[in-house]
Amino acid sequence: MGKKRKRVRAKGPDEAHRVGPFQLARYGKLTVMSSNASAEEFEAAHAAMAERLPQVEAELEELVQSIVERIARLPPEKLLHRGWWEMAMAFSGLAAGMSDQERSLAQRMVDYVQSLIAATPRATEQAEDVSEEDWSSLKADVQSLFERVTIEYQLCRTAHLKADDPNLDMELEEFRFRAEVLWTNVRGKRFHVHEHDALLDVISPHSDELQKLFGITAEELVAEVDKLLEKFTRGLMEAMVAFEEFRDRTLTRFEALAEERPELGVDALRDLVFEDRALAADRDKVGNDLFGLGLYDVAANTSLPATLVDELSWSPGEETEFLSPGPFAGWPLRVWPTMRRPFIRLKGRAYAFDVLSLFDNLYRVLQRVIFRLDPDYRTSWNERQKAVSEALPFKYLGRLLPSAIHYGPVYYRWKSGQGPAQWHEADGLVIFDDHLIVVEVKAGAFTYTSPATDLPAHVQSLKNLVQSPASQGSRFVDYLESADEVAISDETHGEIAKLRRSDFRHVTVCAVTLDAFSDLTARAQHLKAVGIDVGTRPVWVVSVDDLRAYADLFTNPLIFLHFLEQRVAAAQSELVNLHDEMDHFGLYLAQNNYAQFADEVAGSRVSRLNFDGFGDEVDEHFASVLRGEAGGPPAQKMPARIAEIIDVLRRVGGPGASELASYILDWDGEFRDQIAAGIEEQLEGNKRLGRVRPLSTYGDVCATLQVWSREAPLKPGEGLDHTRAVMAMHGETERRLIELEYGDAGELLLARSEKVSLDGLPPEALARARQGAENVRRRRLVRARDIGKVGRNEPCPCGSGRKYKHCCRP
Repeated sequence: MGKKRKRVRAKGPDEAHRVGPFQLARYGKLTVMSSNASAEEFEAAHAAMAERLPQVEAELEELVQSIVERIARLPPEKLLHRGWWEMAMAFSGLAAGMSDQERSLAQRMVDYVQSLIAATPRATEQAEDVSEEDWSSLKADVQSLFERVTIEYQLCRTAHLKADDPNLDMELEEFRFRAEVLWTNVRGKRFHVHEHDALLDVISPHSDELQKLFGITAEELVAEVDKLLEKFTRGLMEAMVAFEEFRDRTLTRFEALAEERPELGVDALRDLVFEDRALAADRDKVGNDLFGLGLYDVAANTSLPATLVDELSWSPGEETEFLSPGPFAGWPLRVWPTMRRPFIRLKGRAYAFDVLSLFDNLYRVLQRVIFRLDPDYRTSWNERQKAVSEALPFKYLGRLLPSAIHYGPVYYRWKSGQGPAQWHEADGLVIFDDHLIVVEVKAGAFTYTSPATDLPAHVQSLKNLVQSPASQGSRFVDYLESADEVAISDETHGEIAKLRRSDFRHVTVCAVTLDAFSDLTARAQHLKAVGIDVGTRPVWVVSVDDLRAYADLFTNPLIFLHFLEQRVAAAQSELVNLHDEMDHFGLYLAQNNYAQFADEVAGSRVSRLNFDGFGDEVDEHFASVLRGEAGGPPAQKMPARIAEIIDVLRRVGGPGASELASYILDWDGEFRDQIAAGIEEQLEGNKRLGRVRPLSTYGDVCATLQVWSREAPLKPGEGLDHTRAVMAMHGETERRLIELEYGDAGELLLARSEKVSLDGLPPEALARARQGAENVRRRRLVRARDIGKVGRNEPCPCGSGRKYKHCCRP
């Protein structure tokens, strides 16, 4: 239920920019773009951009060629060594003050440069080193390439297409634009803390095949690639610490030897110092890690089988498709070599500079390698993948909703469309209190082709992985709603349970994908215009990776269920159009009912909103977990007394716990503060008066709060009588009664609630409510008059909302 928000006076933007007729203003995390361009100016700008497209394409091709020529002559190991250091500094936080754009460029100087090294034959003349001028020039050109492909090229291409076809499908064009920009710029499908579990989850079923082909089990493989991630995330800091320790040991030994052999010079003493073989070995390792390629050396850091490493490695110039003649040769809009093989082999050794590509693509890379080496295993792979894909969502939903009832897969006989009734399957049902989650899973792979060269494949992937399970889940809900009670069966068609739609306050269709393409699934409800129709019923489309993250972010199942209610509401909003699932979570933390928040922000003048940066808090949380820092996951701010209620509802449970928790969590921050203060006042009042003084609220939230404690112990029925009296006094038809019972130490023991109505009460009960109303009114007036004179234009103390002079003034 929506609650009114506190209105604040409008103020100026935090930051504002103007480019010609276009204006950009930032208000915190909200960015508003507007244009004062006339229709003529707008058309002229579009015509100019359309005309410029061929020139932009030619300039980008020249830019790529210039980059390739430099890559061909510069030493690849030194390029990637410097690139890795800048990237590691950026992502470790050692390079303070770096913007997102600078961090993205640091990543491109590794993954894109490595891709070009793999695709570029070496030049006849080779430079011995990478000069500052070489590096700065190359970095500036790579930055220019990505910025122009992302912005200038896209604007000119859309304008050109629109000029050629005035009836251009702009919804499909926007989809193409988004898909290409994400393909070009976004890496890192999951949080680093989850890489181990994510990879182990999906390759464990194929452990015997990995053992057969490469002599390594799934568990061993994951443990080895974990070492590469460790080098990326902690290797730089560990190398610096090791260097300091090595320096201290070296100086200590040098000083001791200088005292023993004062006749020796510095060079001789240095040679003597490193006659200690252990110290000499440490010198070589520290030097190789800090100044050489030790941190990225696959063989030095892991025990991965050489045959497998070969399958995952390119040598310079070995990859022949990225720069092959045709559209987008060498552009980041093609399939990058790092997406197909994550390692690069230099001077006979394989290196892992690009860890993001390694973990983003390793599962599918392994799949393609195994299919090539053992084609007969394809059927077994698909069968095992299907089984694990259908099991994983329930693994993580089980962590989110412990003690939930799970059925799956389930079968039901129903007539859907024309023709006779037939048996249908649903992958699983999860029941927790008054919530039912209908889970449908798709194990297929999202296309690995680029949207720039194969947009239909991206649309078809979404149809297969999103539209199909959404339709299947919605079909089960149609069946559930087809009768007062329906039966579900097992695979033998034996009945296992009966379900009633009336038992569930909230039913969610959840379509789960194995592949992570969160940037598209987060806005699944907005894809109907491009042919991805998930139906009229809202669907939560989520990847296993995001479920895994949620299992760590939510510590209370009731809060997760409340988020799920808000997430489904957001799926129905035309204004909530997010690019990442974690942005949904971040917006929930910041705004609670964020679909309502979007409506209020937009008002009647804005038809489109973009919310960016709301997942940053989640990113920082998992980064801190990776660093080993203590602290719980990010959560909504709420007073301790409100949090205590939600926690007691979680621990005590029982029917209605979720409904009451959601009712309370629906309150906005200001109202939560008011109720928390009211609880404290009632507890103090119980001590002072030896009886309860209930708190009633009016307006958007009509509720009566009754607080019981040792000084004012529970009196069954008293809260209900008082609530009915308040309703009779104000002419209400429905009101919520919340009763809280506290122990001797002031701790909450029990929370209960019920919806109270006067409809259908027998005459004697209704008369008692009316008499109670009169008693409440008199008590309130007496208290107010005892405190002081009530002004004739002040609100009446009886709580009617009218002025005193028009209500109870004598």
